[in-house]
Amino acid sequence: MLRKEFEEDDPYALVGQGFPCPDGYDSVGEMARCFVEEYALLGFDPERVLRLFRNPWFRGPNGVYRARGEAFVADLVNEVFGGVEGGAGANAQSL
Repeated sequence: MLRKEFEEDDPYALVGQGFPCPDGYDSVGEMARCFVEEYALLGFDPERVLRLFRNPWFRGPNGVYRARGEAFVADLVNEVFGGVEGGAGANAQSL
């Protein structure tokens, strides 16, 4: 495999960008929904998506998991995959 030496002015350097959100906007919840929808479109089943959120290797989804908890993620996964919305953790058992 070819490897390119790091250059100080490398145009392919990883760059993050933050955006301001209005007060009360649930940016973490929206980001979580995007993660779930994206993996659903890639063909992942609900249990695999939940395992991905539990795995610290996947920093974005795992950050949501640590911030919001298993019940939040399980409810979101069930909602995206066609489950019924419910209170905190109401659908966690269906996974």
